[in-house]
Amino acid sequence: MTDKIDELYKKYDILTDAKDNIAKYSDVYLECIEGTKGTEKEKKLAAQIISQFFKHFPDHQKQAVEAVLDLCEDSDLSIRINAIKVLPIFCKDVKEHVSRVADILCQLITLLDDQDLNIACNSLIQVYKESPTKTVKAIFNYIFTSVENSREKCVHFLYKKLVKVDDKMAPEINDLLVEEGKKILQDSTAAEFLTIMSFLSQSKLTKTTAGQQELVNAIADRAEIHKDFDLNDTENLHCERIIMCTQYALPLFNANVESTNFVKFYCEQILEKWDNIGTLKDGECLQYQILKQLAELSAHCGKLETPSTCIVQIFDKLKRFMPLPPEDGDIDKIPNLDFTSVECLLYAFHRLARQSPDFLTADPAVLKDFRSRLNYFSRGVGGCKRSLEKISNKDDEKIKIAPTVLDNINALIKDLFYTTPIYKCNVQLSFKLLDKVKTSEKSQTPQKRHVPIHFDSSNGSATKQIRSNKGSDNVKLYTPPSGKFSNNFQSYDRSGGRSRGRAGRGMRGMRGSPRGWRN
Repeated sequence: MTDKIDELYKKYDILTDAKDNIAKYSDVYLECIEGTKGTEKEKKLAAQIISQFFKHFPDHQKQAVEAVLDLCEDSDLSIRINAIKVLPIFCKDVKEHVSRVADILCQLITLLDDQDLNIACNSLIQVYKESPTKTVKAIFNYIFTSVENSREKCVHFLYKKLVKVDDKMAPEINDLLVEEGKKILQDSTAAEFLTIMSFLSQSKLTKTTAGQQELVNAIADRAEIHKDFDLNDTENLHCERIIMCTQYALPLFNANVESTNFVKFYCEQILEKWDNIGTLKDGECLQYQILKQLAELSAHCGKLETPSTCIVQIFDKLKRFMPLPPEDGDIDKIPNLDFTSVECLLYAFHRLARQSPDFLTADPAVLKDFRSRLNYFSRGVGGCKRSLEKISNKDDEKIKIAPTVLDNINALIKDLFYTTPIYKCNVQLSFKLLDKVKTSEKSQTPQKRHVPIHFDSSNGSATKQIRSNKGSDNVKLYTPPSGKFSNNFQSYDRSGGRSRGRAGRGMRGMRGSPRGWRN
C-alpha cells in the first residue's frame, strides 16, 4: 500500500513540475484516476490530485467526474465526505461542468442522511458561488424532471439554505426562484408548500396588487377551491390542505384583492358539511380554525352574486351556538356558551348580511326568533364579564383577550337590535389583536390561536370555563399538519424520467415511493 501511495505522490510531482507542458502527461493523469479504485488513502489522495489538475485534461474530464462520483457512493464515510468536497473544484475553472456537478449534488442531497447531507449542501453552495444562475437552473431542472420522491430536500435547499447564504441575491436569481416556485406550488407537497410560500410571502409579488392577486390565485388553485369539497378524500386531506393554504392567502387580501371566491367556498362547501367535519380527527379544532378564517375572509369579500346562499349557512351555524331562552322562563340559567365561535360567526354574518339587508326583515318570525337568541346570549356575555372581574390572575392569555371577545359580541348584537338591523359598527377580531401583541413571533407559518372561551352557569353560579373536547378538559389547538399530511400533500408521479447514468447503482438508479395526495 505504501508503494502505491508513494507512486501517487510521484505522479503528483510529475504533474506539478510539468507546468506548461502538462498536457503531455495525460497518461499520468489517467493513472491517478485509476487510483480511485485502491485503498482508503489511495482513494482520498487520487481524488485530490484529479481535482487539482482537472482543468488541464479536457479529454479525460468526464472520466474524472465519474471516478469521483463512484467515491461519493463509497461505504466509507470519510471517503464519501472527501469526494463530495472535491466536486465543486471541478467547476472552479471549467464552468461547463456546473450543471452536471449540480445535478450530482442534488441526487446526493436526496439520498444522504443528516451526517452527509450538510457536506453535500455546502458543496452545492460552493458550486453556486462559482456560477449562480447556471446552478439554480440545474437544481430546478432536477426538481422538475426527477421521477422519484426526491425533490423536497432540493426545494428546501433553494428556498431556505441558499436564500440565507446569499442575502444579496442577484435580481435574476430572485426572479428565477419566484417564477419556478409558482410552478412547484401547482403540485407541491405540504412541506414544499410551506417552504415556498415562506419565500413568496416576502417576495416582490406581495409589493403590487397584480402580484398579490397572482399569488392568491396560485394558492386558490392549490387549495382546489374551484372543486367540490371532499371530506372522504382521506389520502389528500382536503380539509387540512384548505386551512393551510387559506392561512397564507389571508394576509394578501385587501380592498383591491378580494376574498370573494374563498368566502363562497367556505360558506357553500365547507359549512354545508359542518357536522361531518366534526367527526374527523381533531374535528372540533378544525371547525374552530375554519370559523376564524371565515371571519377574516369576510372582511374583504366583494360583491356576491347570490349573497343569501352564503348568509343562510352562517345564520344556521350561528343559531346553533346561540340557544333560545329556556322554556321554563328561567333566563338566569345560562348553558355552556362558546363566545369565540360566536364572535367569528357573528362578525362574518354582520359583514355579509349588508349585501342582503332584507335577509332578517323578510320574515318577522325569523327576526323575532333571532333577537330572542341574541338577547339571551347577551345575558351570558354579561355574566361572563362579571366572572372575569372576580379573577385575580389576569396574566393568562385567554383572560387577557376575553374582554375584547365579549365587547365585540355586544357591539355586533347592538347593530342587529335596531328596528331595521344595521351593519355599521367596525370591530377588530380578538385573535387578530392577539397576533399584533405577539410582534416577536414573525414566523410565516400559520400561528396557533387562543383557546375558545366559554361561559357556564351551573347551579346559578357564574364561572368561566374552557370548552371540553368530547370529554377532555383541554382543547387541542389546530396547527399546520405534519407527519402523514406533510408527507402526503399530493401525489407526485412523473413518467418519462431521465436516466442518471448506470441505472441500478446507488443514486444513479435510485427509486422512491410516490408521495401521496394524487390529484
